[in-house]
Amino acid sequence: MVGPQLEVSASLGSNVVIEGSTGPGSLYKMVKPANWNGTLLVYAHGSTGAEDPVALPIVGERFVNALTQEGVAVAFSSFSESGWNIKDGAQRTHQLNGLFTSKFGQPTTTFVAGQSMGGLIAIKLAEDYPTQYAGSLPICSVAGGTRRQADYDANVWALFDYYYPGVLPGNAAALPPGVDWFTDIALPAVNAMYDNRSPVSKIIAITQTPVPGIDFDHQVRGIYFALGLNQFFLGSLVPNGNPYFDNASTQYTSATLPASELQTINAGIARYRALPSTLNGMNNNYTPSGKLKRPMLMLSGSFDPNVPAFNQAAYLAAATSAGSTQFLLQRTLPSEYHCTYPFSDVVSAFHDLVQWSRTGVKPAT
Repeated sequence: MVGPQLEVSASLGSNVVIEGSTGPGSLYKMVKPANWNGTLLVYAHGSTGAEDPVALPIVGERFVNALTQEGVAVAFSSFSESGWNIKDGAQRTHQLNGLFTSKFGQPTTTFVAGQSMGGLIAIKLAEDYPTQYAGSLPICSVAGGTRRQADYDANVWALFDYYYPGVLPGNAAALPPGVDWFTDIALPAVNAMYDNRSPVSKIIAITQTPVPGIDFDHQVRGIYFALGLNQFFLGSLVPNGNPYFDNASTQYTSATLPASELQTINAGIARYRALPSTLNGMNNNYTPSGKLKRPMLMLSGSFDPNVPAFNQAAYLAAATSAGSTQFLLQRTLPSEYHCTYPFSDVVSAFHDLVQWSRTGVKPAT
């Protein structure tokens, strides 16, 4: 573990706060309340723009405000890199345990939470270190893994190009430099879908692109968010310029579209091929195993346009295959946006997780 390069200690009210950095460039903050009950929560933040400077996450402060008054200590990090990086995020978040212990002593119980990309990091840490964490709280998490989410977004783009040719810049696997999400992607895509509504229902009917949405307006939003996330992944996940999207052998299927239309789609959609080494890198960044030995309470939004419900279904399938569903509780909250449910629901879920870990009794959904 890399030791702290910069450290500032302060006392804010009854809390002792230590802020510092670890190489290369990762900021961290640890808060121990005066009435510390021995419980520590380490929190992993969601993704940021690839060019954004590293900064401590706001949600970490929200956990501090909600939990330290109850005697729970909180620690969180900026990570060393912006963009999408499960490996770095997991390393920096796990590193907080040693840093906290060196300053405040060994916690009696440690939990890990994370939001969005950070939710996938929390899943990875829970699976990799089952004796370290008494429970995990993935929030609006990319629970199906990086490649599954990125493939979904790229498939939405490929199908959009099929039905609306010439509307978007570049293609599903590569974009020219300087593309603006709103003016070059979202606005022309929305205009095209409202001008020609029929393809929207066809895109969401494809098995590979289960876009969420309770009505046409929400389905349009789900599609342009997927297009935006494909742009984000192309800016964060393309090693050495090699595309990661591979639909060369994909057979697009549907439970509702006629076989003749599926045949036409499969014959006409643009095809892309990725190097095996690139695909292996995607799988390593991270595909959950579903192997749990401690409680996991997973929070998700009912109509999350960024991280659709196939993520939770994929994780449930993995946990079922691993024989660990007794340690998994998936809770769905009403929400039409990404990670937007009341923070009080997150705090309640944390309380339920702590109680579950102590008593062994799984909470109600």
